[in-house]
Amino acid sequence: MSTEIRLLRQLEHNKRLREQYERERIPVSQASVLLIEYCQAREDMFIPTVWGEVDKKDDPFESQQVGCGCHIM
Repeated sequence: MSTEIRLLRQLEHNKRLREQYERERIPVSQASVLLIEYCQAREDMFIPTVWGEVDKKDDPFESQQVGCGCHIM
């Protein structure tokens, strides 16, 4: 392997390390608090024991009927 190829690999590796270093970071404790606040502020249709039963018309995952709901075969 030539020295030029090794140099190019090393430069590319340094570039990736520099990008990782410059990435914004927050402490795990702060990220945990933000995640807990987010989850408590939004209703989750999949957890009825916490948020209560969801009306079918408010459930975005329930198929909505259009028109009278009749089907012709």
